[in-house]
Amino acid sequence: MSRRIASIAGLALLLSAAVLSAQEWRGRARVEGTVKNEKGEPIADAKVSLRWTQSGKGGPDLTTNKSGHWGFFGLAGGNWDIDFEAPGYQTRQITAHFDEGVRNPLIDVKLEAVQQAQASHEELQIAGQKVSKETAAAIEAGNAALTAKNWEAAREGYLKALEGMPDYAPLMMSVAKTYAGEGKDAEAIEWARKAAEKDPQNPSAWKTVAELELSRGNLDAGKAALAKVPAGQVTDTSYLNLGILLYNKKQPAAAEEAFGKALELTPDL
Repeated sequence: MSRRIASIAGLALLLSAAVLSAQEWRGRARVEGTVKNEKGEPIADAKVSLRWTQSGKGGPDLTTNKSGHWGFFGLAGGNWDIDFEAPGYQTRQITAHFDEGVRNPLIDVKLEAVQQAQASHEELQIAGQKVSKETAAAIEAGNAALTAKNWEAAREGYLKALEGMPDYAPLMMSVAKTYAGEGKDAEAIEWARKAAEKDPQNPSAWKTVAELELSRGNLDAGKAALAKVPAGQVTDTSYLNLGILLYNKKQPAAAEEAFGKALELTPDL
């Protein structure tokens, strides 16, 4: 039966991947931020370019208003590369992680005047946290390796970045993804739980824990994690695996309910 669970879960994930490819960088994540100078004054008409790391080039180009504010609704969840440009200022490049269905942290960036940037150490911000160029570079290297499915190299980049951002839950989730990519579910669950503990209000980590636990046949652990995920964010794969486990535990009524929820999401499943 465990082979059956893995087979069905794998098919569902392939179907999800096909849909994701069709939608490219569009989704339901809302993101916004400000661009200011070193004195805290807003920079109007600054260019903000967002590129989804999974596609490599897809994403919108925005312009700040007179208050230095920019915002966009409709991005796919995941890691995004963001460039900030304004005449007379040093270009800034950061990487941020956005989740769909939750309030993402405000991104506040300060640009240095060209002459100041030449004389000072570049300061970046990721999700409102000040980081070094080395940390930002480690994240970018991890993202590039993850896209290429070089799991070990991606993990090395993320672990290095965690040295500068030890409490940043999205980086922990990225480490979990590298282990999941290698089929090391136990390690992936461990890191996903670490992310959930650091940011308990963010359901994406619990969703990952639930899906992995259920795919491994761990009914109680999977149900406990799934209870912490809003119903609208639970996938058909989770409901499907939950139903199979409940059926195996001779709980047909509960299994039927889980299968019904899976079919609500994917009627032709």
